[in-house]
Amino acid sequence: MTEDLDIWKVFLAVFNEGSIQEAAAKLNLESSSVSKKLQKLEKLLGVQLFDRAGRPFLPTPTAYELFPYAESMIHSREKISNILSDRVSDDSQIIRLMIGNTQAKYMPKMIQQYVSQNPRTRVNVIAPLDVEEFKQRLADIAFISGVIPLPDCVLLSRGKMVFMPVASKEYLEKNGPIETLQDLEHHHIFSSLYPSRYAFSVNYVLRKGAEVMNIPKITSIRWSNVEMAKQAVLQGIGISLGFPLFHCIDEIERGELVPILNGWHRPSQENYVAIHTDDWKKPYLRRFADYMAKEFAKTEASCEARLKKAVPKALYDEYLR
Repeated sequence: MTEDLDIWKVFLAVFNEGSIQEAAAKLNLESSSVSKKLQKLEKLLGVQLFDRAGRPFLPTPTAYELFPYAESMIHSREKISNILSDRVSDDSQIIRLMIGNTQAKYMPKMIQQYVSQNPRTRVNVIAPLDVEEFKQRLADIAFISGVIPLPDCVLLSRGKMVFMPVASKEYLEKNGPIETLQDLEHHHIFSSLYPSRYAFSVNYVLRKGAEVMNIPKITSIRWSNVEMAKQAVLQGIGISLGFPLFHCIDEIERGELVPILNGWHRPSQENYVAIHTDDWKKPYLRRFADYMAKEFAKTEASCEARLKKAVPKALYDEYLR
């Protein structure tokens, strides 16, 4: 089927371009290959399709008659190939999903539910997120937070990233309350490395109401895994200015982590499921991306509802700004 399709594509290209060389350039083939395919088609049909005496080649009356049918055939055969390709993909394609470490808690159940309904689909989960690797197409779909330039991608909202400045209950009992930005001078701040996993210096942007402050900080320990940073905070080694809400709501409800800074917090940002634009055209990838975006949006909303019960209303409204 592919070879048959190729020789008709050669016919259309030579018809439109008027020469073997230009047709070859358009099809990204060698001129000799185009010439052989054209000769093969003429032999199969038993007719001459072009007068090669002059330049450009002149289509014969038979070629003019065949041209519209050849165009229609190519279009139809390509649609058939695409449908079959998508069907094969629906049944057996591996989906490469790139996520951050913070999503690990929620991924197993979400993915298992999807796979149980699509038993021939396999999912390869890659962590942590690396935006450059995603751009290089080392993953089909990625969980993205904030504004990251991805011009060749479709972005699906998966809720809002709410950041919580927290310390452990024991840490605050030992070191006293942390209510102002000046208090930060006396504490070690743990952070993740998103989106850069190598820099030690970081500029924290914090807000409260209409006020926005930049807090430059050079830390001696940073983590590429937010779970490690959370363990450091739980162990009373330091504090955090912005754990994702969905990553720490359990500990907040249990009283193990306590919000600090009296409303100062990292501004919330949108979360997305990103998928390459050409992959969005593939039904099996589009369905999975849409499913993950909707499911995680439900998780985000659930965590926000839990936070509303755990902190005063004024703080809740501030955190969701």
